[in-house]
Amino acid sequence: MNAALDEAERFLAPVLNRTNSDRHGRSIVQVLSGHNSVAVESLDAEETDKRRWDIIDKALGILGHLHSSCVNTSNGIDQLEPLSNQRGQKVVNALLDLVVLEGIYPSVSSGVGVPVERRLKSALKGEFTIRSLGETSGGRLEDKRLLIHVVDRLCPISLSRKGLASSIQHRMSVDLIAAVGELAFSPAWDNDTRRQSAPSFKEIIESKSALELFPQLTSLLHPSCPDWFRSALSFYLSVLPLRPDGVRQIINFIAGSASDESGTPGTTLNQSTGPSVSLEALVRASKLLTSVPSTMTPDAYISALAPQLLDLLDDSALDNKRIASYIIGTGFLSKRKLGSPGTAGWRCFAQPIFDAIDPWLAGRSVSETTLKLAIDRLSTLAGFHSNPGLTKRLVGPNLLPLWGFQCYALEHRRTNLANQVHAILSTYMKISATETQFLDLSDSLLWNGTALLSFASGATGGIEIRKHDAEEANQVDSVLETVDGRVVQYLSLLREAVLTDDQLSKIFAHTSKAWLLGRPSQRRLEALGDDTKDPLLSLVHAKLTYKLLETYKSQITSSLEGIFQLVDPILSAFVAEHQQAEREKRRSDLSLIGLGKIIRNGDEAEDGSQDADGTISSALALLSTVMINSDVTIGNTDSKILDRVQESLNYIAKNQFSDSSLGMTASNVLLLLQSQQGTPIVSKTNEDTKDFDSLADDRNSHRKALGFLSNELAPVRAQGLSTLTDLVSKSSPVLNIPSTGILLVSLLQDEDEYIYLSAIKTLGLLASNHPKTIVTMLVEKYVDAHEDSALDVRIKIGETLNKTIEHLGQLFVETIAQTVGESMIAVASRRGERPKALQKRDRAKRKAAKARKEAEDAWNGEIPGEGDGEEDMDEEGAMNAHVAKIVDGWADTGREEDIRIRTSALSILGTAIETNVAGVGASVTSTAVDCALAVLKLEKGEERAILRRAAVMVIMSVVRAIDAAEDRGQRLGFGFAGENLAEVVTVLRYVEVTDGDEVVVGHVRAVVESLEAWRQKSLLLGSVRSREAHPPYEVGFSLRGEPAIGGTGKTVRIEEVT
Repeated sequence: MNAALDEAERFLAPVLNRTNSDRHGRSIVQVLSGHNSVAVESLDAEETDKRRWDIIDKALGILGHLHSSCVNTSNGIDQLEPLSNQRGQKVVNALLDLVVLEGIYPSVSSGVGVPVERRLKSALKGEFTIRSLGETSGGRLEDKRLLIHVVDRLCPISLSRKGLASSIQHRMSVDLIAAVGELAFSPAWDNDTRRQSAPSFKEIIESKSALELFPQLTSLLHPSCPDWFRSALSFYLSVLPLRPDGVRQIINFIAGSASDESGTPGTTLNQSTGPSVSLEALVRASKLLTSVPSTMTPDAYISALAPQLLDLLDDSALDNKRIASYIIGTGFLSKRKLGSPGTAGWRCFAQPIFDAIDPWLAGRSVSETTLKLAIDRLSTLAGFHSNPGLTKRLVGPNLLPLWGFQCYALEHRRTNLANQVHAILSTYMKISATETQFLDLSDSLLWNGTALLSFASGATGGIEIRKHDAEEANQVDSVLETVDGRVVQYLSLLREAVLTDDQLSKIFAHTSKAWLLGRPSQRRLEALGDDTKDPLLSLVHAKLTYKLLETYKSQITSSLEGIFQLVDPILSAFVAEHQQAEREKRRSDLSLIGLGKIIRNGDEAEDGSQDADGTISSALALLSTVMINSDVTIGNTDSKILDRVQESLNYIAKNQFSDSSLGMTASNVLLLLQSQQGTPIVSKTNEDTKDFDSLADDRNSHRKALGFLSNELAPVRAQGLSTLTDLVSKSSPVLNIPSTGILLVSLLQDEDEYIYLSAIKTLGLLASNHPKTIVTMLVEKYVDAHEDSALDVRIKIGETLNKTIEHLGQLFVETIAQTVGESMIAVASRRGERPKALQKRDRAKRKAAKARKEAEDAWNGEIPGEGDGEEDMDEEGAMNAHVAKIVDGWADTGREEDIRIRTSALSILGTAIETNVAGVGASVTSTAVDCALAVLKLEKGEERAILRRAAVMVIMSVVRAIDAAEDRGQRLGFGFAGENLAEVVTVLRYVEVTDGDEVVVGHVRAVVESLEAWRQKSLLLGSVRSREAHPPYEVGFSLRGEPAIGGTGKTVRIEEVT
């Protein structure tokens, strides 16, 4: 090794150690030739070529000797230490520079190779033949021989990757490529030379990595590069990405180059976060990778390149995803020739996403792995670069499947997947959403697949698409639970979309029409092969309508004319149909044909009536809600439309329908219309202006109160009720009394105790100012002839009625008192029938029996823990079972009223009599006593003890009322006397002895004592009145209004109904 270095130093000494004066005007070849005893006088070209050959051959020989010294060792390990120091590096670099500058470049065609000024500075001192490059190129035989000699000697060394291979790679790799390329492609050489050299060029190219080769080949592509060489280099550059990991290496080089140009440290693509690549570098990489080689078709090139780009797209490093998404999205899919549907770019990058997300028409299942990969790729392509056109093309056709995927993920607590898809939809909505897409989405809000396929949970916690199981289809109960969540998600997307007020109004109008008229669009569902109408769409559109109004009320209600245009034909059609039905009803006679027609069409007419009532109820509810939430007046609304709406509302308010609440609701809407219309502008005095302003304040307060009462939060509803109570307290003229009463009664069903207790108080306050209207309404709701209300609601209404009667006091007279008394007697007696309640109880019993039988069948006998076991039951358990039996007995009364509501009616009856017995009158009071006595005689059993207690208290109330009236000096004209008193006492004595309920017995004793005290008091009072010349028989009038002496009154009896 040292001998070879010494030889190389001696050979290069003349050009390594010369001074400026020594080398002036003399070339490297001349200097080295002189040093080797070669004549230095002017020589001809032939002689010069010969001596240049000798110099280059000598240099190649020394390089070969050095390489052999490094490789040929006894242990097979390269001995590169002597060449790694400064001396060795200087010698080897000088030899390589000599071969390049005097051997290669003078022999290649003009423009082949790297310009001298861009090469590393050589240590050789002297003039180079490279200066006459343009003159010496031209396909001379000598040049070919020299190039072949250089290539034959250095290529094996370079390809061996041993010895001097690394020095050649560092110092002259590009030059060696240029030399071999000259021989392989230059038209100056014969075909045999090119054919023999082409494999060497290909071998050199393939021996290098893309990261190494890319900068070397691009450095050879300069403006003076000949076309034949440029073509060859461009081809090999264009196929570099197709090498294994070629895409990563090329992007890595471009990222490093961009970093060098900006002065920041370079990065590598293998880092966990990927390289930080500038937009300029991305453009360069995209341009390179999307350049299809001239020798390949676009389909073949993209098909070969796609796996690497998709691998990069699926990388966990965000920067790698960003790079791949830009190249795929901008470089391929955004170009018509490479990325439009049907092209290779679309088939490789977009179609797999579509196939995974939207397999519904094809009817094939998709695994959770495939579906997750498609969602990830779509998320990256749509989210990393702003490309509205591409996002629209990728997301738009998949909008409904993505919506279904997101909702299913949320409903099954796949939060990460749901958030990922929501980001995709959000991006799409922000840049390209229209109201049409939201309209179609509103009609498919509950979409979860087709009749064949649906989303389902995967085996590893993901989501997949697979065929339905029979029991999975049409699970209405589970779907009902998802409606609210999907409405929330719909509104979330709507908020993120940039829509105008006009577009929002169109969406609101669409959902309102679909809800009220029941004609939603099914275009997308039919396109997916699901032509079945969703029975829950009406509910969805109803919820959407109210949520839209709640969220965008300022935009939607900025003009009420559209709402009136929607509601007007619905109201008019309903009124016209009802009027026509009434006319036909009046004209029809009860002939056999007519009766037959009634029987045949009865069910259809009932169904049609219910549908019509449901539609009109929804329309009124919508109009009421809009009026409550609107902050504008209706002054600009078409007067003809407004008049028709008001006429329809007046008609509905004044007539009776199967839905009894329609009239009240219509009245309430009319009230809101009147408050919104305001007062026409006329000349007003100061006092008129004050009154008008006061009414305006009341209308505003009323509107806010109604809005608060519809809120979901109990404190807000409480505030609304408080505001309404203030209006009731000051008897504000803006209140519609029947509508307000209906509203307050509806609040009795509120789950919050404070709300319904306050509603009871407000109803009593309203009744004191409008007793007839409110008490009559409460009685109707309490009696509940159509069985529309639940038991607890009726009991709350009874509590309200009881407090209202107490609040009225001496105003509880005449018609009001008669109505209350007679209605309470009807409910308390056995006259009330509840067939619907009986049917409901029977259904519940059958269901429980069926469930028990199934359980027994499953256990093959008696259910464990549910045996008789009465002997093992402790005292507390026995007591609980006893109480449960009594409670069951309260409801299990056959067709009769529930024991609890009958008890409530007797309590109200007693309150009414005790409040104002004179106002109730003799007839109702007498019937009340007879009803109480009948209850005591006939209603036996533990479960009816509460009813007997209330009956005893009714008699006590009569005694107290009569006694109080006498104390006030009030002459009632009736009372207990003679046989009547004896009958009452006899029944009470019998109950005292026979009844097993201690409370009943205690009440009876108290009543008997009170009757005895009252009788003695009456006798004393009678003797006093006799002395004062009062008629003695006044005290003797019976309770039934029968004179004690010679009376002609009739007795009202309560008979048992069997």
